[in-house]
Formats: sequence, C-alpha cells, structure tokens
Amino acid sequence: MSNHAYWVDYDRKIVCNELRRQELISFQDWVYDATSCARRFSPTSYLGYRLWAKPCLRLMHRHPPLAKKLAVVVRWMVADLKHELGVSKQRHLLGRIVRRGIFWPANLLLGCLARLVWIDTGVCAGRTRMQALGR
Repeated sequence: MSNHAYWVDYDRKIVCNELRRQELISFQDWVYDATSCARRFSPTSYLGYRLWAKPCLRLMHRHPPLAKKLAVVVRWMVADLKHELGVSKQRHLLGRIVRRGIFWPANLLLGCLARLVWIDTGVCAGRTRMQALGR
C-alpha cells in the first residue's frame, strides 16, 4: 500500500479529501497528510480508518460545524507531522497526542477487531456465522 496514487484517489482518503473539497485544509497540508498515510497505512489500519471515516463523512455533510472542528484537529496533526519531518521547528503537542495517541492506534485497533469479527462470523470466507462455527 505504499503507492501514493492509491491515497490520492478521492474514495480512499475519506475525511481529509472532504476537508480539502470544502477548502477547510490547504492543499499543502492535504499533500503532507496523504503522503504520510501512503507510507503508514497497512491493510488492517486502513480497514479501521474506513470503519469510522465513512460514517464521519456523512456526519460532516449533515453538520458543517463538525467539518470545521475536524479541520482544526487535522491541522494539528499535520503540524506535528511537519515537525517530525523537519519541515517545521515548532512542536505541536496536541497534534502529537491526536496523531500518535489516538488516530493511528485507533485505526489499527478497529481494523484488528473488524478482522477478528469477520473471521469469527465467517464473513471473510463468505460463510454464515453458523457455518463458521461448524453448526
């Protein structure tokens, strides 16, 4: 999943694409975010991301103030990323907390849980829960 074009696709980078479409984050910040995600997302963490990002997108459409608040948090995350990359000398503590303490761990955890549920229910093999349990 290290192909940058994979993440530039509108359907793949769900929340930040919408924030960019609404001009709530800059193109430059979007590029930093997309590049970081292209490097860091695994199939499991991307699955976890999609589990919360798709419903979040619907909420952003229904409640524009939510999109504005999320844009602030994304800008924090990008500020931390810029510091990590050496582009900015200024640290951003809130961005670091959100990015490293919430965003990435939550995506991975949700993705792992989804995979476990799918295996337990047999969804990944196209079977019903009863078939997966051997009943």
